[in-house]
Amino acid sequence: MKKWMKMSGSILYVVVFTVMIACIIVVLSSRTTGGDPQIFGYQFKQVLSGSMEPEFSTGSLIVVKEVTSPEALKKGDIITFQTKQDQSYVTHRIVGMKGKGPNKAFETKGDHNMYQDGTLVKADQVAAQYTGVTIPYAGKLLSYAGTSAGTALLLIIPGVMLLVYSTLHFVGAAKHRRHTADLHMSEEQA
Repeated sequence: MKKWMKMSGSILYVVVFTVMIACIIVVLSSRTTGGDPQIFGYQFKQVLSGSMEPEFSTGSLIVVKEVTSPEALKKGDIITFQTKQDQSYVTHRIVGMKGKGPNKAFETKGDHNMYQDGTLVKADQVAAQYTGVTIPYAGKLLSYAGTSAGTALLLIIPGVMLLVYSTLHFVGAAKHRRHTADLHMSEEQA
């Protein structure tokens, strides 16, 4: 039982430490680039509207990968593209295609929207493709992490958790040493 408790404590420590490092990387990546966080070529995009429900919901975080070859995209793929009107990014599904090669353009539509988007998306507007990974509610957390209070909290909470775990681990080790020393003393006296 004690071995199981010790092992589960070690696993918890590794998980908390890994989550803390991941949070720090995501927050620092977002802060330094001024854009969406990026890790190993994958970007995390916050879902701001319900246009793609039920595929992903408002407040979720989706994982996208940069598109290097828009020609390979096909009907049904979900892409993130930059609009010509206001330079914002939109993630919608490809419902049709026009042209070929560098002149290829995509007809897009949000799954929850009644109508297709009003303008064709040219190949050079396509920024990324949805990987199929969605993290529900994480977009709300990322939004909060973007604030000064959120950044501080995101760094402080895991730090406090690690401090508490380390303290408990240290106290447990000290008790174990004391118990072992007491056993040796009682054996010597006998």
